[in-house]
Amino acid sequence: MQIRDLLTDVGHKPLRIDGFQTLKDAVLTMTEQNQSALIVMDGRKTVGIITERDILRSYVKHGDLPLSKIQVKDVMTEKLIVAKSDDEIDVTISLMRQAGIRHLPVLEAGEIISLLNICDLAHYQAGNLSAELHYLEEYVDDLHEAGRD
Repeated sequence: MQIRDLLTDVGHKPLRIDGFQTLKDAVLTMTEQNQSALIVMDGRKTVGIITERDILRSYVKHGDLPLSKIQVKDVMTEKLIVAKSDDEIDVTISLMRQAGIRHLPVLEAGEIISLLNICDLAHYQAGNLSAELHYLEEYVDDLHEAGRD
């Protein structure tokens, strides 16, 4: 199954923030929109991602400096790891695990069309496992019935 197939059920509209805005702005946007990551822009160019983890690291690094004094561009993750909408879901999950990331922008035709998080993919995997378990239970029941005949 491909990422694009998953996007009808999960994934989030990618919210954006300018890199010159403050961490306070980022926290307010994340809180208001119930999101845990934002795509960072410099004008029309994507330059990174800021996540809750980045904000926590900033707190440790900058100590008592108010969030209103720290720019997003100074704490964002610049190396953006992305998936394409035609990537296989299992490969994408593996990529996220290997990279140690929880958020993954999804590209289609060079544009970010969605933002997946690890919970989205875990939900997908749990659904698949439940369906497979149900199928196996039916199979075993059928074997028991056949053994009685």
